[in-house]
Amino acid sequence: MTQPGSISVGLDAPDEQAAFDDRLNRGKAKLAFISNNYGCGWCVHPCDVEASKEAIDAIPEQLRTMSDWSEKGARSS
Repeated sequence: MTQPGSISVGLDAPDEQAAFDDRLNRGKAKLAFISNNYGCGWCVHPCDVEASKEAIDAIPEQLRTMSDWSEKGARSS
């Protein structure tokens, strides 16, 4: 069973980008879904993911965020 989650990476936070790249490279095979970046490109790169609870829980805390997807299951357009 999978569940939704959302990730937000700050453009001015190289540590967040490195954590995201690492998590994506190590866990991409475990993701049932990853959206395109739906941010404006100025300050953050948000995306929605769907994966097992264990894979969602493995996302570093500083990258997790709330969205309509993570809270209601409504994918961003």
